[in-house]
Amino acid sequence: MSAEISRRDALKLSGAALGSLALPAWVASEANAATPSSRNALFNKLSAFDPRMEPVAPDAMRISFMGTSVIERRAQQRMSLFVELGNGDSFVFDIGSGSVSNYVAMGVPWSKMRRIFLTHLHGDHTSDLTHVYCFGPQGDGKSPLYLFGPSRSRIPNPGFFNGSGSDQFHNPQYFDDGILDFAYHFREMNRWHTESQSFVGTRWKDGPGGPAAPADGYDIYATELDWKTGESGNRWTTSRYLRDNPGFNAGKWIAYQNNGVKISFFPAIHDRNGSISYKLEWKGLSMIFTGDTKPNHFLIDAASAGKPVDVLISEIVVDPDVWVSKQSGITDPTNPTYQAGLLNAEAVQLNSHTPQRAFGYILNRLANKGKAPRLAVGTHFQSEDDTNAWALEDIRAWYSGEVAISTDLMVIDASRGSMQVRRASVSDYSWSAKWTDPRQVNGTYNPKYADPQTCNPYRPMGPLNQLDKDLLAQVIPACDYDKAGFMCTQPYPTTSCKVPQI
Repeated sequence: MSAEISRRDALKLSGAALGSLALPAWVASEANAATPSSRNALFNKLSAFDPRMEPVAPDAMRISFMGTSVIERRAQQRMSLFVELGNGDSFVFDIGSGSVSNYVAMGVPWSKMRRIFLTHLHGDHTSDLTHVYCFGPQGDGKSPLYLFGPSRSRIPNPGFFNGSGSDQFHNPQYFDDGILDFAYHFREMNRWHTESQSFVGTRWKDGPGGPAAPADGYDIYATELDWKTGESGNRWTTSRYLRDNPGFNAGKWIAYQNNGVKISFFPAIHDRNGSISYKLEWKGLSMIFTGDTKPNHFLIDAASAGKPVDVLISEIVVDPDVWVSKQSGITDPTNPTYQAGLLNAEAVQLNSHTPQRAFGYILNRLANKGKAPRLAVGTHFQSEDDTNAWALEDIRAWYSGEVAISTDLMVIDASRGSMQVRRASVSDYSWSAKWTDPRQVNGTYNPKYADPQTCNPYRPMGPLNQLDKDLLAQVIPACDYDKAGFMCTQPYPTTSCKVPQI
């Protein structure tokens, strides 16, 4: 972009003028004809593939971007990464609102979403955990949900009143705001849902498909990762059977180590104490995901340790003036509303995020150490033609290596010999993914709310066991509207009958 034309000036121009003036030629050709469904030439130029038809190669790591935005956007859900390895392991990093729809479209079954690593506890990184937890056991997620996340912030409450009674309860000196507290209250928040859905089996039995699930699909095993000390020994679980699970007895600054996979963590600097970044290593391949963070030396140190990282994924944020102009439609810098918005955007960036140019600087520092990643990716970013062009311009001011800007359904396949960046071709009308857990052939243990009566056609399920008789008395009989239907010809028993001998 020429020095005479600022980004604020470019925002005043029409889409066509912007395409020819502000963007590189290879982007402009598509940007000129932009439509609401085609405004990201970088993504559209990627080769398409069907993830349901192409499994991960045995020696490869696949990273799928299931949510890539910091704000609500039809084309971009909130932040989530899905990592699959050639050994069959899979891991979820953050699970922001709306991202589950992309997991479904990509054909990811619930059984592949049982290990979730949270960088911090903001809603745009955790909200779809509710969906995974509540509905996973209705699919093939009939095994415990493992959560990893940061320890308490240890920030004193400025409103603390050193009084007594209810004041202490509602306004404590320190809040219980870490992953263990989150997991406990999250479980109780969803109690009505999980109980109501437990009339069907929610735990795999032992059998030819493999050993029984160690606990129920509604059980949680949470591991606290101390952002200050690197300790990872504090845990909380809903089940006594999971308390000594050996798979997660990791060391300092290590979140998880099992089956040849090591996931370490290091501090991030975002909004409040209690944010972390992750580094995954397996079979000579590695990935870093920063989560949300200000630019920091922790990242440079982690990316410099050992061989260069294969894929370094960092959040970036659009320039404050671009954010305000895009969000408000105001481009006049003298407008009081614009000035107030700009000051707010500057404060948010200072508090929480990595500017585009800072990401380039970090990559430059790594390159100078001989530790440049094979591929750097900016994410958590409103990705479209003009913002992408400006982000690349800022990054290129410091760094000339391979860089991509992510959007939803961008997929990276990394092996030692190749690096592919493609876009998943999926249906907007996908149904839930097919079950893939081999233990489905074993069946499940009896439901919590079982009805083993011999006259129950749904045995061992008890679909009406949690409903009051006065409520059931108001149900329209099935025979009134479908005399040939199963519910009419095989009615649920209204009185008790013989229970089979065990």
